[in-house]
Amino acid sequence: MEPYRLSLDRDPKLEPAFSAPQTCCVWPKKSDRTEWKMFPGTPAICRLEDGRQFLWHIYGKLDRNSLHREAYFAYEAVELVEDVNDRKPICSSRLMEIYPIQDAITDFQKVILDVQLDCSRLCVELLLTKDCLCEMLGSLLMTTFFARNTRFDFSFLQHRNMGISAAFVRETDGPSFYGRIGADTRIEIGRILYHPGITQSTKLKPLGGIDCAQRQLEEAVSDRTSILISGPSGSGKYSMVKSLAVSRNLPLFEIRGLNFVRSLPGETEAELRKTFLRLQLFGELTCGETPVILLVKDIDTICPKIGSKKGEDVANVARIASQFVSLVDQYRESMENLIIICTTSMIENLDNRLRRPGRLGKEITLGIPSKVQREEMLRCFDSSQKLSEEQLTEMASRTAGYVAAELELLYCNVAREMARSNVPSFEDVLVEVQKKHRPSSLRNATGLIGRDLTLSLDSFAGMEKLKALLRLCIIEQLKDPARFHRLGINPLKGILLYGPPGCAKTTLTKCLAAESGMTFLSLSAAELYSPYVGDAEKLVTRLFNEARANAPAIVFLDEIDSLVGNRGAVGLKGAPAPVNMGILSTLLMEMDGIGQAEQTANALSGDAKRVIVIAATNRPDMVDDALLRPGRLTKLIHVPAPDADGRVAILKKLGETIPFADDVDVTLVAELTERYSGADLTNLCTQAALVAATEDLAVKTVSMAHFKEAFKDVRPSLTKEQIELYHNYEANRER
Repeated sequence: MEPYRLSLDRDPKLEPAFSAPQTCCVWPKKSDRTEWKMFPGTPAICRLEDGRQFLWHIYGKLDRNSLHREAYFAYEAVELVEDVNDRKPICSSRLMEIYPIQDAITDFQKVILDVQLDCSRLCVELLLTKDCLCEMLGSLLMTTFFARNTRFDFSFLQHRNMGISAAFVRETDGPSFYGRIGADTRIEIGRILYHPGITQSTKLKPLGGIDCAQRQLEEAVSDRTSILISGPSGSGKYSMVKSLAVSRNLPLFEIRGLNFVRSLPGETEAELRKTFLRLQLFGELTCGETPVILLVKDIDTICPKIGSKKGEDVANVARIASQFVSLVDQYRESMENLIIICTTSMIENLDNRLRRPGRLGKEITLGIPSKVQREEMLRCFDSSQKLSEEQLTEMASRTAGYVAAELELLYCNVAREMARSNVPSFEDVLVEVQKKHRPSSLRNATGLIGRDLTLSLDSFAGMEKLKALLRLCIIEQLKDPARFHRLGINPLKGILLYGPPGCAKTTLTKCLAAESGMTFLSLSAAELYSPYVGDAEKLVTRLFNEARANAPAIVFLDEIDSLVGNRGAVGLKGAPAPVNMGILSTLLMEMDGIGQAEQTANALSGDAKRVIVIAATNRPDMVDDALLRPGRLTKLIHVPAPDADGRVAILKKLGETIPFADDVDVTLVAELTERYSGADLTNLCTQAALVAATEDLAVKTVSMAHFKEAFKDVRPSLTKEQIELYHNYEANRER
């Protein structure tokens, strides 16, 4: 029979339901109204506008003169598909065609079903065996007709489905193609799927940058070894376990540590025992055919490290931890197919009893991703090719310290801002978005200096040889370290910039960090010193830990002579200052990497060693010799006072922002500004502009006369003795 093409009286919204049928008025074509001969309850296949097909029942109106019929159906309950996971996205619920079924509907003799189970809602207390599961399916399908390649959706039954989300009819055995389950029908279970929410149309997002950790997880699951996964929040611990469970179709039971904490003593332990009992019953349901994964999130909240603390709360925590450890030992022996996977973001707070072999025997660390790993993650996010390869590489190099979740949020915001702008600049968009979405490791960072796109080593004039040396020592080694490794050159760990005040030592460091894209952390004496013993040393350690977590990074120590001093020089006058000595000892250990704990090192990226310490001082003779040895502040760079050519270049650079008149001869001004530092020259031009504004606010240029007036107030801050002192120190260091 040809299908009826229907037009609806109105477009009813078909509400999803299974327990209660839905009703819809069906209007056949005018030519088919006289031939519409169907008895009440006629089975039919109805196709919707989006291509989905369902098995329905159609009932005629009692009034013969009525021009429409009514269709009763259970929406999304009996659907014709190719596989249990074949579920098309819902686009439209408008009825298009009806195919009345002419075949007789009888009882099937045998039905083979593929079943989807929701482990979080599965009632293992009632579904003890597969026979119980077959009986439950028979009761759910008793009054429904179906055929081969039919999908049943039980999710709308909510708690009444006992955790059975869906079923797919793989094979049927009966006299007719269509049929129903009768009293003598034998139901068999074919395949059991444990992840009903994951279909072919909603696949898990790919995971990039954690291939090594994924291989370790797969090997441990294959060996049925329990695992502890540690790493910062948002690094992909849960996503990695979920992806493995879905790809291998392994049952996954998820619990979070805080869900078990109860107010009364003993209740938390009872909840833990109940959870492990459910796992044992589930193992009996599956007959031990497949591994069962118990994922415990935030295990440090259940089994924290107690230490030497005492009290009632500590006793409760110790009792809960002991109960969990006891259950792990008990069920690991009784259930060979049980795999316990625990995750934590604070492994240092975890009870050490869980980390011994036999309990959580395998430990996997997901650290902060390196540049290569971040680039792989961004390629996984960029499935629609919204950004070019060069932009992805640039974003990966500018996102040190970002974990996977933060990187995904940053990428989505950058892509959205790029789509909004007509002619967007990727550099500007990335910098603006990064201001709003800092990595968690930098939100409370000490002395963090934001990146300024207007700064580079070419932002100030002069010192061309010095800028070329810094580009070679830092930027080139950062971009392509392999070229230097071939020559046996290790990256510099530290640089000391010394020279007279006002010669752009601090500005030089900021421009270097901005041009290289490195994280820039600064520390001064005012931030460091504290009236409490040990606080200064803790701050130094915290600064270096933040730098390693967000490497490649620059740690800038301004006025290092006042921070640490010189033990030899102080010792000549009397006992050394204890604060300076403690800071110096901590700084030396951090620069050598001795103070870094092993578990902290495992959580860091491959770029963690790419931390450069740049120190600046006006008194290089007051810096301790231990800091100046090779391997620490290896390179000593003299930042001299500008010579005549340097002053000309600086004045021309300042002339780009301050409009000079035609009579201003920068060469003459440079000759008149001997012993002027870069800061003095900037002050001179500013004072000349103020003189011009004082005479006439409408003036547009600064003339030579204004400079002559400014010379009366601005004097050189440097002396010949100072300049010669630094040159002599440089000469002595070279000998």
